[in-house]
Order: sequence, then structure tokens, then C-alpha cells
Amino acid sequence: MNDELQSGTSTNAPAENLLALNPGIGDALQLQDSSASNLRYYVRLIGFLNKAGIIVSYPMQDETLLSVEDGKNFIVRGFSGRNTYVFDASVLSSTTIPYPHLHLTYPEKIECTAMLAALRIKPKSLAGWIEPARADSGDIKMPMAIVDMSTSGVRVHAEKQFGNIGDEIKVTFSLPIDDEEQSFSIPAVIRKSYNETLPESLGGATGMMHGLEFIQPEGNVRMALQGYIYRTMAGG
Repeated sequence: MNDELQSGTSTNAPAENLLALNPGIGDALQLQDSSASNLRYYVRLIGFLNKAGIIVSYPMQDETLLSVEDGKNFIVRGFSGRNTYVFDASVLSSTTIPYPHLHLTYPEKIECTAMLAALRIKPKSLAGWIEPARADSGDIKMPMAIVDMSTSGVRVHAEKQFGNIGDEIKVTFSLPIDDEEQSFSIPAVIRKSYNETLPESLGGATGMMHGLEFIQPEGNVRMALQGYIYRTMAGG
């Protein structure tokens, strides 16, 4: 198997099992068709039973269920925390009852790579704004551009300093999710701020860089962020 996730510095880790990796319910996974077509589908983890099987959502395209036959083989890729992982699995059952899902074989072996930093991407032309966390702080809103992002936070560039280290704020932006613009408004904490001029490829603006740590995005927000970051990294 060839793990396509490349980001920052990584170290090879021994093969793990899913219990040790502790993936989150709703985490984004990539299913790569192991046949010559090499097609990739994006699903989410519904659950798993140790050494028995894995249940994932049904692959869809344009809100239409794709055809997946029982016995079909996939290369499964995902990430949990600061680990990326990949394993082989085949479809035990493809069904729409009581809801569309795939039941996959439990992996005999998982290839795991421990990342020394959070998985981070550098999206192009993503803008938004930052504002105080409390609504009673006044109508203060500052435009910003996202320089890089991970599921744990973002680095944004603004015209001037916004708040102090340790201040809680909200960061608002939109991402293209499943061919639609989805808005996010996530509480965050300012962890760093420093002067920096953006490279010409990003507009060359002068101003302040802000390192923002998300305050525990969970549920659908976390899943959507993971899906977007994973698809970007995997070239999807």
C-alpha cells in the first residue's frame, strides 16, 4: 500500500489497531478502489467492533448513492489526532437498510505514521473574519485571510493586531464542502501574533499573523473540517 498523506515531518510508527488509534465517530475516511480504476470515495466512520468489522457511511456523488458490490476491495486512509493510517479492507455488506452504509472487514494490519505536527494544509484564497467571542463586546469584526489550517486551528493574516495572546475570539470562514459553500464560525484562542508580509503568491500584504487554536470543534464541524483537509491533502 502507498500512503499518499504527506505533510510536514513524520515518523514511522509500528502497526497499530483501531482501538489504539482511537478514531472518532464521524471522522472522514478515504476509500480508494484497489482495482485499476483507482477511484476514491469519501465517507465517515460510523463505528467498529474490535476484530470484527467496521461500519462507514455509503459513498455518494451529487447526493446519489454509488454502486458498491459486496466483496469489493478498498484501501482505507484516515487520520486520528497526529497519526495517519492506511489499511486494506473489503466490503462484507453493502446495504441501505435501515440506512445506507458499508460493513467492512476488520483490518489484519494497519500502517500508521505519527506526525510530529498537526496535519496542516495551505488553502488558496480563503478569507473570512475574526471577531470577539462575546456578542456584547461591540460590533468589532476584522477581515482576514487563512494562510494554513488544521483540525486544531488556523494561521490567519490580518491588517493589524486583533486582541492579545490568550484572548478568546471567533473565526468565521467558508469552505467548499461537497460542491457547496459551508460556513463555519468556530471559537478559538489567540496563541501567537507577529508582524509578517505575505509572499507575492498570497497577495504580498503587510500586517499581522495570528496563530489561532480552535476550542474543541466537535460533531459535524470536526467531521467537515477533517473531510476538507483530507480531500485537499489527497488531491481530491
